[in-house]
Amino acid sequence: MTKPAFTSKPVVVTIGATDFEFTPTVQDANNYTNDMMPNNKVAPAYTYLTSTVKSEQKDTLIELLDSVPGLTIELFATVNNASKGGIEISLKK
Repeated sequence: MTKPAFTSKPVVVTIGATDFEFTPTVQDANNYTNDMMPNNKVAPAYTYLTSTVKSEQKDTLIELLDSVPGLTIELFATVNNASKGGIEISLKK
């Protein structure tokens, strides 16, 4: 029995007056985790964002990421958390 293909819902984030649409996949999240090193946290987040944003918005996003300090990590956290679709994890004792 084959599993149905998972299609992630787009995540729309407004930065200033612009809505950016991201469509991250499980593979994007895995790539981010695999690329992250103790001394390299921004580059994997930057790659995650620029590879999951709607293609026609990529240049505008890159301009923002390259000019606004701290935006890459904050935006990554927002998109990554939203892409989980509200799934919460809790530990029961």
